[in-house]
Amino acid sequence: MSKLTRRQQEILQTIRSLFELNGYAPTLDQIGNQAGINTRSTVHQHVQSLISLGYLEEASEGKRAYSIPAHWTAEPEPIHSSLQLLGKIAAGKPIEALDKNEISPNELFLGPNRYALKVQGESMRDIGVMDGDYVVIQHAEIATNNDIVVAYVEGDGATLKRIFYLADGRVELHPENSNMQPMVYPASSVQVQGKMVGLFRSY
Repeated sequence: MSKLTRRQQEILQTIRSLFELNGYAPTLDQIGNQAGINTRSTVHQHVQSLISLGYLEEASEGKRAYSIPAHWTAEPEPIHSSLQLLGKIAAGKPIEALDKNEISPNELFLGPNRYALKVQGESMRDIGVMDGDYVVIQHAEIATNNDIVVAYVEGDGATLKRIFYLADGRVELHPENSNMQPMVYPASSVQVQGKMVGLFRSY
């Protein structure tokens, strides 16, 4: 298979995540909504490119623009689902770190209606969410003040921000970066798509 562009990789990962979340191939509108693409024709072009490169398959029925490759639905190979938890490690005064136990990443990150997104940008860096990190999102359409959410803004696409509902009926999307200003929108322009519940990164 040919190497994908960065945007093609993002579209393919979006399709994979939504497929794993829902159990069926997402529509073009769902892909665009998740990937922050406002025009259906642009999503269709990306999907057709992925088909031509062999990453997706031609639609098996007329209602879909594509179909999911058979290997996506195959039973996954068994993997280790826990790590040894050997104790605590100090970030200040040294402490003993010899206790033995196990911790399951599944229990920390997995659950119904959860998915991961790769962070692009520095708008949440002051709370430790860095460019290139993966955030774990719990699907939700309702949030409360101070939640960190995936918000879809009409005309701008999706963004990860802390949300506040203002007394005048508007919504503030607050970046956790002292060099950036909050963004304020009419409530009708902002749709909550999920809440951040975790983060992971590799070194």
